[in-house]
Amino acid sequence: MNTLKLIPKIKNTELKFKTGVLCQLSWRDECIRIVEAANGKVAPSFGPHHAAVALLIIGRQQPIGRYELCDNLSIGEGSARTLLKRLNDAGYINADGKQGQRLTNKGQKLFDEMSMDIPLGLFLELKELVVYDYAYAFLVKRKANLVTDGVRQRDEAIIKGGYGRSGSTTLIHKNGFLVMPPDDFNVLLGSEEEALLIINSLRPEDNDVIVIGSADNKNLAREVAMASVMTLFEGER
Repeated sequence: MNTLKLIPKIKNTELKFKTGVLCQLSWRDECIRIVEAANGKVAPSFGPHHAAVALLIIGRQQPIGRYELCDNLSIGEGSARTLLKRLNDAGYINADGKQGQRLTNKGQKLFDEMSMDIPLGLFLELKELVVYDYAYAFLVKRKANLVTDGVRQRDEAIIKGGYGRSGSTTLIHKNGFLVMPPDDFNVLLGSEEEALLIINSLRPEDNDVIVIGSADNKNLAREVAMASVMTLFEGER
């Protein structure tokens, strides 16, 4: 008689193998899991970048009401309500009476993981560096080696925000300077005021990345910035 006990099959949306050891998904993959189409149904109108932005907003402003959260997202109220339900069903948030939504312990752990990689994000006036009216800049730690020319990040912003509606600019901090790939142009030389604003506001260090999403809609600028940021974490576990 075979005495080996079979391990139950585990859905790849919860845990994956890494070098022979079971490990949790990265925050990026958790956000993808949250927005997956359920039971063959049509996928929701929001994406992983919306889930990530919502988690950051809740984590930094909690408790926050549904209407206030909706005001900080470009998706409609119905979609925002569905997104909140998904975050709740996944165990990341719960309602704090009439005060609004708060992170659970599980949600706080995910938020802390995100904050290690993306400790800061701000709306900044960066007219010389972006095409559209609004700009939102994320500081991304220790990912400069993954940036080649910024085209991948720009394209993701356009795909997620819409052609002619959004874009992104990617900068890296290298040898003490804020530079623009691929030719490492020193941003101080061409846009001194904007470069100093970024440096003083976000305090990047060498090997950090600044991803700036831009759009004519303020909330969309933040969302496409997050979509661009998430390209730097593809394949991570």
